Amino acid sequence: MTVDYLWLGLAIWLGFTVQAVAGFGSMVVAVSLSSLMFAIPELLPILIPLNILATGSMAWQCRRDVDWMLLLKGILPSMILGMGAGILLLDELPGKALKTGFALLVLWFALREWIKLYRNLPMNPRPAWWRQLWTLLAGLAQGLYGSGGPLLVYAIGSKGLNKAAFRAVLLCVWFSLNSLYTVVMLFQHKVQPVAGLILLYAPLLYLAIRLGNYLHHRVDERQFKQGVCALLVMSALAMLVS
Repeated sequence: MTVDYLWLGLAIWLGFTVQAVAGFGSMVVAVSLSSLMFAIPELLPILIPLNILATGSMAWQCRRDVDWMLLLKGILPSMILGMGAGILLLDELPGKALKTGFALLVLWFALREWIKLYRNLPMNPRPAWWRQLWTLLAGLAQGLYGSGGPLLVYAIGSKGLNKAAFRAVLLCVWFSLNSLYTVVMLFQHKVQPVAGLILLYAPLLYLAIRLGNYLHHRVDERQFKQGVCALLVMSALAMLVS
């Protein structure tokens, strides 16, 4: 196995460990790190099916904490619509523009979250139309990058969900959307050529989930998120420089 694919394995392990702790971040971290070696369209047929395997088991474990009204009416319709638009645009945009756009998205999200954590700022309530707009944009990012997490976190951050409910809703969102996305990529014959790599990396998910669940109950959430933000800032800057 070449250094590129070893690096991809490390990115997958780190990304899914973060998701097991916080409920989001697997694709942001994995795409941010691995896009230093690969083009984003090459990564999605590998990372999105892996995301289904990871989020499916975790979503089932957290099912009692899910706000089903928010999930089914407030998030999924807008995100599915936005994701469809993103999938259509994916093959039309040049690779450099995709990577630059993703780097700027990650940089904005990481710096915003870090400032919010540092200053301990509360999220003010937002009107329903505002949340729906950002949820739609999150779906667009999901279609383009397989990573709508930063914008969705921004969209629903004002709902005031507790940590368990927030994590559970996000896990269900990623499982639902990525299952649909994988079906689309199967029809496009993008998953079949990398099926061997998906199976090769699948055991890393078990290790990531075990470690992430352990850390979820034992580490200081604020410090952990600050560390993730620092990692994302460095990854985004590296993407912009490259």
